[in-house]
Amino acid sequence: MSDKVLVVDDEAEIADLIALYLNNENYTVFKFYSAKAALECINRTQIDLAILDIMLPDMDGFTLCQKIRENHTYPIIMLTAKDGEMDKINGLALGADDYVTKPFRPLELIARVKSQLRRYKRYTPAQPQAEEKNVISHSDLEMDITAHKCMVAGTPITLTPTEFSILRILLENKGKVVSAEALFHQIWQDEYYTKSSNTITAHIRHLREKLNDTLTKPKYIKTVWGEAIKLKRSKKDAFSAFQAKIMWRFCGNALLSVLIVMGLYLFLWKQRLGDIIVGLLEHFLNLKHEAAFMIYHAYFRGYKEIFFVAAIILVFLALFWRLFQWMRKYFKEIHQGIDRLLTDDGAQIQLSPEMLPFERKLNAVKQTLGQRKAETALAERRKDELVMYLAHDIRTPLTSVIGYLNLLEEAPNMPVDQRAKNLHIALEKAYRLEEMINEFFEITRYNSQQIKLAKKPVDLCFLLVQLSDEFSPALSQHDNSILLDVAENLTVCGDADKLARVFSNILKNAAAYSYPETEIKITAEKLHDLINISFQNKGDAIPTEKLPALFDKFYRLDEARISDTGGAGLGLAIAKEIILLHGGNIQASSENDTVTFTVELPAAN
Repeated sequence: MSDKVLVVDDEAEIADLIALYLNNENYTVFKFYSAKAALECINRTQIDLAILDIMLPDMDGFTLCQKIRENHTYPIIMLTAKDGEMDKINGLALGADDYVTKPFRPLELIARVKSQLRRYKRYTPAQPQAEEKNVISHSDLEMDITAHKCMVAGTPITLTPTEFSILRILLENKGKVVSAEALFHQIWQDEYYTKSSNTITAHIRHLREKLNDTLTKPKYIKTVWGEAIKLKRSKKDAFSAFQAKIMWRFCGNALLSVLIVMGLYLFLWKQRLGDIIVGLLEHFLNLKHEAAFMIYHAYFRGYKEIFFVAAIILVFLALFWRLFQWMRKYFKEIHQGIDRLLTDDGAQIQLSPEMLPFERKLNAVKQTLGQRKAETALAERRKDELVMYLAHDIRTPLTSVIGYLNLLEEAPNMPVDQRAKNLHIALEKAYRLEEMINEFFEITRYNSQQIKLAKKPVDLCFLLVQLSDEFSPALSQHDNSILLDVAENLTVCGDADKLARVFSNILKNAAAYSYPETEIKITAEKLHDLINISFQNKGDAIPTEKLPALFDKFYRLDEARISDTGGAGLGLAIAKEIILLHGGNIQASSENDTVTFTVELPAAN
């Protein structure tokens, strides 16, 4: 009996191509273009392996993978144009066993299918004997190889086939170091590359989570790391002198030290200090009163100016130390406030009441840094999304082109009609790829201000009638039509070709998302110095929060980005750039299943 393979991809040409190659290898293929239909098949059919696309119209591939893993352990290969590390980690975390990035070679995919099935059958016997029980245990961890079960402290845990294989290899090599390369060779039986270690690391991490194991204090799995370099950040404390604010304290301390010494002299030295010194000389040096007095008179009283200055300096230093301690407290507050600039807690920085100006400045800087960080994160996220969407939209048709051309090369004796069909698919996808690349370079030219407008009077009524006639054949496929309500005397000063591109992009969007057998209504009227052109179509309501994003580059409402319902998501972005160059405005609204695009252009004088 042949193995049963489930293929789920929203791109019909890619799904058909995969199915064709699998059929040639005598696999039984169940092919679907949506997750809902695939789930119905899974519930009634025994599947041996699943190939899932991530960007599906009704449910993303990650969710579908998770639902499969609730009841099944057969291998799952994720097939997508996304090649980011986080996408791979998410897929592996939810139970995927392998990850293939578009564009791919069909024979490579078939090789991966065979490898996964071979490993799955090796560790999952088709008909195990009831009396056989092959158990490997370690501490409170127990693995039944025959029943394909694993228990921790008597509690069963669910493992994917890949996780089960990794844990089995580690248990069979208890106490030994097993390299990532060795694991990869034993499980996938394929060439090991540098990026393969990321796959092993992701599986190990999620295996640890299921075992309630930790990296810092491992109970079951211990990672032996190679040499690592730790960079220690150097910190420098830089304080600014509060010259203006502390000058009076400095001068006050100097004056206070003089006053203290003078007070000591007048009330202590001049009155009794001389007698005290003479008494000390008599006591410690055994001198007579006259000798002690002469020493006091010669060495103390004769140099009283020097002692006076020294006393002032000593008192000043003591007061200056007190001043320094007072300043140090404020420096410490400022230092802590600067450290809090780097935190994301959102709390206000608070300093002493007398440092209110510094507190206000630090909070203003923190707010500015927070805003810039948020703007940077948003810009980075949008850039990543642009790259991701561009990669997806280019790789998807490129996969069809490469796949069908490979098929033509591998089957030179293919029937003429089948060869013509495959050539047509490859050529159609190549044209789509060309159109997409042209749109990308066009939006780039608009952003770099390299587009020049050839302005002249344009008859809007004539232009819209012409576009309506051009779109009639495409609209008739779903029994849609265009209703024009445009006055004949409306004229704008603009570039006719560029404006035609704007209206054409809006009409393409309306045609793609309109309900069948409905009208697309185009109206135009002059309001003061502006001409207002409105395009209305009946279709699914657009959420209010998504309306501003319609004019973003590469944005599409259908997150699956199916090629049958739209382009690369650049049409409306290009339309917006053209309208802005004309000094106009474009916006969208949606309510009661009616989507409206409104274009405002300056009227011709």
